[in-house]
Amino acid sequence: MRFPPLLVVALALAACGSPDYYLLPTPQPGPSRAAPVASIVVAELSLPAYADALEVATLTAPGTLELPKASLWADTPRRAMTRHLAAALDDRLAARVATEPWPGFDSPGLRVEITVDRMIGSLDGSLDFAGQYFLVAPASGRIVALERFAFALPPQGEGYPALMTAHARALDRLADHIAARITGAPAA
Repeated sequence: MRFPPLLVVALALAACGSPDYYLLPTPQPGPSRAAPVASIVVAELSLPAYADALEVATLTAPGTLELPKASLWADTPRRAMTRHLAAALDDRLAARVATEPWPGFDSPGLRVEITVDRMIGSLDGSLDFAGQYFLVAPASGRIVALERFAFALPPQGEGYPALMTAHARALDRLADHIAARITGAPAA
């Protein structure tokens, strides 16, 4: 017995179910500090391919990750993470903070660039986050600071919601370090 092609496609799609979409939680407040500049722009984060995929990457064994088709970011990861970091910095610094492209005619006083080397977690809610950030004076192009960072966040729950919370916690911690570097205060 032959089934019409459209029926086969409909049955296959019904069997797959619809994917779940996950949002990055909002930034957590941090200590607010006076900034030496009036405005700061955050460049789009540079992410590894697996962390930039629409599928939420999970570590399944040491050195092995999975990109499940049924668990997706609700926004592109690069955009979501960049905007989260900018909002966290805005909360922590007495300066106007925005993402690129800079919305005004005046140039920002400082540019933040982040290259992520590793951002991977497991469904137990743990996460490894490492990379390097640069603080650049846009007027001169001079690098004001460059520092490596590495955070290992312990689990705080299970499943994809816990993993999304771990991503947000990692970005909040990075915002704390960047804000401390910008202001010359000790990191929290």
